[in-house]
This record gives sequence, C-alpha cells and structure tokens, in this order.
Amino acid sequence: MRFGVLALAGLLALPAAAAAQDPGGFASEPRAELVPYTRFAVTPWIGFRVPYGSGDYFVFTESGSQFRLDEDRGGGAALGLDAAFQVTGPLNVVAGLGWSGADQNTLNVLDEAGTLRRFQADGPQVWFMKAGVQYRLPDPVPDNRRFHPAAYVTVAPGLVWMDWPEFEGFDDADVNGNTRNFALNLGFDAVTNLGSRGLALSFTVENYLTFLNEDRIRVRDEALLGDVFEEPVVIDYDASTNNILVLRAGLSWRF
Repeated sequence: MRFGVLALAGLLALPAAAAAQDPGGFASEPRAELVPYTRFAVTPWIGFRVPYGSGDYFVFTESGSQFRLDEDRGGGAALGLDAAFQVTGPLNVVAGLGWSGADQNTLNVLDEAGTLRRFQADGPQVWFMKAGVQYRLPDPVPDNRRFHPAAYVTVAPGLVWMDWPEFEGFDDADVNGNTRNFALNLGFDAVTNLGSRGLALSFTVENYLTFLNEDRIRVRDEALLGDVFEEPVVIDYDASTNNILVLRAGLSWRF
C-alpha cells in the first residue's frame, strides 16, 4: 500500500520535474519566435502598380466648346529596393527606390451633347523615390502559432518621376519629356521569418499621394489635346493630387 502511494506520487511529480527541465513545457509546437529587431535591413522587391482614374477635368476650346474628360491610367509591373536602419527600439529610418513599366492609358471625352469618345495612348514609365521614418508596431503575445509577423508603418516624403514616351508628330520636349512630382509615401509592411537566421519575407501595401506638377502637366496636355480637337484649348483640372498604389512582396536580409 505504502509502495503504491509512493509510486502514484512519483508519477504525479513527473510533469513538474519535466517542466523544470524544459521551460517550454509539453507544447506540441516549439515556442514561436518573433521577428527579431535588427540594426539594418535590405529588401529587394517585386510588385504591381495598380491602375487608377485621374478624376474629371474640363477642356475649353478656342471656339467655345466644352468637354469633360477623365483618364483611366494603366498599371504595370514594378520592382525596387528598400533599406532600413534602426535608430532606436521600434523606430527606423527608411529609404527606397522603385520602377514601374509603362502601360496603356485610356482618355474618355464627353462632349456637351453627351457623346462619349475614347482615345488610347502609351502611358509613362514611373520611378518612385522616398526617404523617411518607419515604426514597428507592438508585437503580438507569443503562443503556439508558427508565424508571428512583425508589422511596420512608414511615412516618408517622396518623388514620383513620370517618363513619358515619344508621341509621333511631336518634337517638343514639353510633350515628350518627363514630369517630376512631389509625393507623400504611406506604407504598411508585414514581415515574417523564413526559418533562416537573417532572412525574412515582406509583404507591403504602399500609397504615393502625388502632388501633381500642374504647370508642367498643363503645358503637355494642352499641346496633345489641341491636336485632338484641332484648335487651341485651355484645361481646368478638378484635382491636384493622385493616389498611386503599389502592392509588393520582397525578400529581406536583416543584420
């Protein structure tokens, strides 16, 4: 009887003894590892620039006609490189450079009689540049999930450089040149470990709130639309900003 009691006590004590030897206990999965803080991170990425609309604007011809226009601007594949340096704790400084290929733009022209006409033309190649700050949000409480992605938000001044293609019949640099527009970059990153020390996978949604260089764009658009309507025109823009959205994924080296 005494031996049975001692044996039962020994069996009941086994879990506690094992837990003392293994701080992780008897969890079926190993303790999840959060993405470690790193001093420096470099992330080459590929992605897609989402198509978007320009919003309505108006054209007035020299003869007195009025047209309402909007432009469906094509997207395109994108690639680039981001680099982040830890300042302190969750705060980083970040810089990035990206490029997106040209696609077709569709111009929708509505006249006073309600007739709609559509014109297609090659859109620009787009370069993105930014330099600003990045903040790491608080990490989740560790549990038995395999992945614990770290979340970052980015706020950065930027530059959106639109390199327009050459249009047949126009030799003027005002039409065939480029347009530089200041922008504000707002981004959200989710980063997760890949099981290899220093290597992580990054998914990002970012928006370039682009403040259009209206003086430069007006000169170009008035020349092109004057050729379409076969007379001089004046343009009245309804909006001075565009939202250029980029979806991307990257492989991050973290030191």
